[in-house]
Amino acid sequence: MIEFKNVSKTYANGTRALRNFNLSVDKGEFVFIVGSSGAGKSTFLKLIMCEERPESGEIVVNHHKLSQVKQRDIPYLRRTMGIVFQDFRLINHMTVYDNVAFAMRVVGASNKVIRKRVPYILGMVGLQDKMKRKPPELSGGEQQRVGLARALVNNPKMIIADEPTGNIDPELSFEIVDLLSEINRRGTTILMVTHEHNLVRHFNRRIVEIQSGTVVADSAAEGVLA
Repeated sequence: MIEFKNVSKTYANGTRALRNFNLSVDKGEFVFIVGSSGAGKSTFLKLIMCEERPESGEIVVNHHKLSQVKQRDIPYLRRTMGIVFQDFRLINHMTVYDNVAFAMRVVGASNKVIRKRVPYILGMVGLQDKMKRKPPELSGGEQQRVGLARALVNNPKMIIADEPTGNIDPELSFEIVDLLSEINRRGTTILMVTHEHNLVRHFNRRIVEIQSGTVVADSAAEGVLA
């Protein structure tokens, strides 16, 4: 599903974000990505989403060699991914229903399909009774669940969660990762960047640690964080 082979990335200001970076993620895996600030985690995600391009090496995502993906085809590649952001990125003047439906309208889904799919997904994340509310009326945890519903609604092959628990209360963090785990059990690949080692220890999943732009550990939770 994801393959990085000897990937390096240096920004125009001279910052070398990744150096000879190698990593494989198989379909259906749940992988925590950990590492200190500036380690290269964000660049890793940006390369997957084609927000940045590597200077060398090869990246394959969902059977697409990213070096061969044309600019006009990037939006179609991104439709195979669902993105969950730390800062939610909801549209405050729209209802919960419309925030999630918007992601379907962008890809051309019919109103009939939207009316059926959106309530189903909101029910999956426990927000079926909040469909008519607007984001400012919700708690941080509820807003993040809306973000998760939006990421899920087009049935992506992979969810990329970039610090999804960074702006919510610690006790709600476990709730969000529980939801991600349930989604993973249904077959969706999950990549989650986090600084919260308590979460990583609690959920016994594969952990990849990045430091100075390279993978320094790749194992179960106990091996990385002991």
